[in-house]
Amino acid sequence: MPRGMSIVLRGLFALILPMLCLPAAAAPALAAPAAAPAAVGPGGLRFDPAVEPRPLGGDRFHFAGADWDVLPGVVFSLVPGAVAPEGAVHLGGPSWRLPAADAADALRKARLLGADFAANGVEHVFPDVALPKTPAQVDGVSFDDPDYGGQWYLELLGMEQLYAVSEGDPAVRVAVIDSGIDIGHPDLADAVVEPYDAFADDEDPSPDPGDSCAGSSTAICDVHGTAVSGVVLARAHNGAGIVGLCPRCTLVPIRLLGDGVGAMSADIAAFEHAIAADVGVINNSWGYTRPVSAPAPLAAVIRRAQTEPRGGKGALVVFAAGNDDRELRDDELTGLDGVICVSATDRYGAPTNYTNSGDSVDLAAPSATVTIAPEGGSTETFGGTSAAAPVVSGVAAWALSVKPELTAVELGALLVETAAPNALVTRDAAGHHAVYGYGQIDPPAVLAALEAGGGPGGADTGADGTGASEEGGAAPGKGGGGGCFTARGAPRAFFAAGVAALLCLGRRRLGGPSARGGS
Repeated sequence: MPRGMSIVLRGLFALILPMLCLPAAAAPALAAPAAAPAAVGPGGLRFDPAVEPRPLGGDRFHFAGADWDVLPGVVFSLVPGAVAPEGAVHLGGPSWRLPAADAADALRKARLLGADFAANGVEHVFPDVALPKTPAQVDGVSFDDPDYGGQWYLELLGMEQLYAVSEGDPAVRVAVIDSGIDIGHPDLADAVVEPYDAFADDEDPSPDPGDSCAGSSTAICDVHGTAVSGVVLARAHNGAGIVGLCPRCTLVPIRLLGDGVGAMSADIAAFEHAIAADVGVINNSWGYTRPVSAPAPLAAVIRRAQTEPRGGKGALVVFAAGNDDRELRDDELTGLDGVICVSATDRYGAPTNYTNSGDSVDLAAPSATVTIAPEGGSTETFGGTSAAAPVVSGVAAWALSVKPELTAVELGALLVETAAPNALVTRDAAGHHAVYGYGQIDPPAVLAALEAGGGPGGADTGADGTGASEEGGAAPGKGGGGGCFTARGAPRAFFAAGVAALLCLGRRRLGGPSARGGS
């Protein structure tokens, strides 16, 4: 941005800052903006500063088409060159949080900031709101690494074929955004770089004593984040625990879930850290406790995660479908363009009775029940879509280890296009099923496609790596958006005769799996 424009933006913030600091009673009336943003757009749910939020009692208000518990702060992002108002806390990248005295003050400041997006240098603004989260897991589902023989899902997936080629590359970084992660576990310690706790805003993502415990306790009861991390990245050949799907890849552990209210600002900070850590895959085995349209600031940082790391190749963002046995809405996080949404199957390939479904589902994967637990332990009763998503993330990381030049779009396309459809269900014209998506993750097919030259340079992949055809047409995307993953309403393209037909893919807490001490 030209220096003169930056000076103008600084002056505008100097004018608006006194209004942000005024007591609520002295706040000036707001004129409606010339063109208020749509409540829901392709970039996520937007806060309309022209519409007065309706109080519902306490800190709860209705705005943007939903009821929200408003926290004392405002989340916003700035255009390049714009200056944040005094007192704002930097969340990373262009993302900021402006503290407020209370919920009503937060709404007032959000409306002031959003009253003129262009003049204030603000790209997105939304009151900080409580978004309770829960790991996407179901309770009670029942080399020299002692528990490797019990990892039935590795045999089901045919991972031995992939291990014979590579056990992963430490240059490939996987962010696990989850509950506490035992970064000292023998199966993880050597894999960890750049740990971060977005829930507590410090550099130790380890489980807190008492978290997820029934009643008063100082024990370590939070197993979830450690278990998820193990499925993806547990070290091999160390005489401990299990073998991860990409055992030589690198872990960026990010704690997001803890006992208490989860803030959207923490969600954004978690993704900002993943971007700054230059990861290639971001696993999210969590979701909100109720259907929530993705707020624009959160959708924006996820989009940046898909396009900024690895020199612009981006990171593949994977989300668990959730365990509410309901149909997912297209405007949830799982339906964002570029996000790979994963449902769960059992050891026989049958759909589980809890997994969510819908148009957003891209892939199915076995729920990896055998994994590690904190304090050197292991568990055989992990489960849910929480345990399915890291299977997909692990295969994605393995594929990047073999072919690091893949973009996030190409990587997602590779996984979807090589998936194994279930012959016992009826799929739509595009080859999609509400529970299975485009099929179950198929690692040997991924390997075969890579060996046959799939990915950048494949016959049907555009020269710019976007999936555009030579005729200039781009493959359709999720929700009709561009730069996205699974194609809706288009025939499924398959890998055949060694030619990779890559489409432009558009696209809750612990209930307590039992854990045993490490051997």
